[in-house]
Amino acid sequence: MTFTSEVTAPVSVEVTGYTPPSSGRYHDRPERCTPAEGEAVELVVTLGGVDVTDALPADVLEALASEALDLLAD
Repeated sequence: MTFTSEVTAPVSVEVTGYTPPSSGRYHDRPERCTPAEGEAVELVVTLGGVDVTDALPADVLEALASEALDLLAD
């Protein structure tokens, strides 16, 4: 028998990379312009010592990245 169930488990989140936000720049020619970019983090999420980053849904990874950015801002 196979079934799906939802569980809550503590995970460890390691920030392995951080890119600060950058403001856009306007120049005389469009090809020299650079768009503004937001900040970003790279994460590794482990559960019991096993890397589960790739197995997490996108919304969970986004929530963890948002939490990490909030903690970095403090």
